[in-house]
Amino acid sequence: MASLLNITGLTNKNLFVVDFEEPYSEKAVRDESTPNIRSIIYSPKGNYLAYRTDKKVDVLKCEDWSVTATIEGNIKDMFFSPLDTYFVSWEMFFTTKDNPQGKPNLRVFKTESGENIGSFIQKNQIGWQPKWSSDEKLFAIHANNRILIYEDAKLDRYTHNIAADKLQAYSISPSPAPAYYLSIFTIGKSGQPSFWRIFKYPQFEITHAIVSRSSFQADKATFHWNRRGSNVFTLTQTDVDKTGGSYYGKQALSYGDIKGNSGNMTFSKEGPIHAISWNPGNWNEWVAVYGHAPAKATLFNAKCEPLYEFGTGAWNAIYFPPEGNIVLLGGFGNIATGHISVWDLRGCKKLGECSAPDTTYLQWDPRGETFITATTYPRLTVGNGYKIWHYTGVLMHKRNCADKENLLSICWRPGTYQKSDLSKTIPKSIEDTTPKAVGAYRPPGARNKPSTFTLHEHEKPHKPGQNIEAAPSKQAIKQKEKREARKARKAEEKGEQGDTAPAASAPRQAFISTGDPEKDKKIKNLNKKLSDIDKLKQQKAAGKPLELNQLAKIENEAALLKELEQLKL
Repeated sequence: MASLLNITGLTNKNLFVVDFEEPYSEKAVRDESTPNIRSIIYSPKGNYLAYRTDKKVDVLKCEDWSVTATIEGNIKDMFFSPLDTYFVSWEMFFTTKDNPQGKPNLRVFKTESGENIGSFIQKNQIGWQPKWSSDEKLFAIHANNRILIYEDAKLDRYTHNIAADKLQAYSISPSPAPAYYLSIFTIGKSGQPSFWRIFKYPQFEITHAIVSRSSFQADKATFHWNRRGSNVFTLTQTDVDKTGGSYYGKQALSYGDIKGNSGNMTFSKEGPIHAISWNPGNWNEWVAVYGHAPAKATLFNAKCEPLYEFGTGAWNAIYFPPEGNIVLLGGFGNIATGHISVWDLRGCKKLGECSAPDTTYLQWDPRGETFITATTYPRLTVGNGYKIWHYTGVLMHKRNCADKENLLSICWRPGTYQKSDLSKTIPKSIEDTTPKAVGAYRPPGARNKPSTFTLHEHEKPHKPGQNIEAAPSKQAIKQKEKREARKARKAEEKGEQGDTAPAASAPRQAFISTGDPEKDKKIKNLNKKLSDIDKLKQQKAAGKPLELNQLAKIENEAALLKELEQLKL
């Protein structure tokens, strides 16, 4: 393991490494001789880096960037096991006349050699990833309403399984050996509630569930374990909120622990739950961003008692460095300003803030001293590049992509690194990020002289020494009222025209069945939401003012389109 912290980036031209020391020069690892690199990923410990093309994946040893394994195939997704021992890949599933059953498209390899130790069929790309326990003792995969569990990387035969109708999601806690805990979520049948449960391995009978909570309004769920693996939050959501209270579907947050305690979480402000995250440095603390814009952010303990209020802001994301105790609250998206606020949780004080508009990716360095923001392709096709910030909000380095150059990915190399002087001192910013006041333009001949400019012809020019803050005349007030009335009438007429004859938008693709009823239902749902967004965009273009929740719907269009494309795969 090299002791020097570095950053790895991928453009459409090359794969490069930036050593984290001035002058931050880039060094090519792979160039145009290795074409069509689609994505890169580091192993959790930082020992390996994998990159994929349309034809193969190369796994590199970071010590000398030598290739340790080459895996053939048009691989679409990939990841490493927690201790870097194994590499998992996923390809599109398809059948042929010669092979109507299809061949396994999820494969597990030994990282250091590329030896294939297991193969499975996993048709859907959404939720395809198998789960490992933190010590790699257990390997679990979702297959046809069952969770199959394998031990000690012996993937030819599973040792235990959890079977349940409409099993939608599962998770393995990061708890240390020998205590392993699993959580599962099942969708209720018609008239029956959905359930999420916690089991202790290997006791998976319903009667042995440590926690069992039900909900009549839940179609999907995500689990959020703390670092110790003792507490978990379950965020459930419906595809559609039938009450009309939320465009994103009705959300609910409940909690449970391995001692059997559980309950529902309620927040002090109504609206969507934008993000929740446990503090990696304190298993008893977590942060939530919630509520209608401007969102509210709060620090809670494991008992869901508020410890500190960060206030409200244009936030929708939470980022912790690997060791925690510092939290970054950010606001990103189509209509967000990219405002970033950094807080020290040990003293609940603000450390700094900055603004990084058009950010599509953010990551802390492994030491928790700096973070990187980037604008990447294809999320944004222009303005690609990255910036490195000190935790106080000082800009330390930036790199803008050249013409016809796209930044596809960038990330810090994981690992354990010693703290540096940056923890004690604040570096000098490479540019003045304080917005400067900009006055109205005046020609050279009029500078340093009293202004005699008049905005409206009924107003008299100002004389030197005249008090321009004096109350306006009755005539000026009357003219102002007439102008405002005319503007209001025009806006109303324009809004009515926009409602009755909206501008034509690009037609959506016609619905084509995938053959999977569950998928078809979700695709129709997404198409309806996208159709509603089209109408809102037309109303906005026509000059009709929109509510905050309507603007939020428009902002979510890109995410809905991405989800739609994944369902069609």
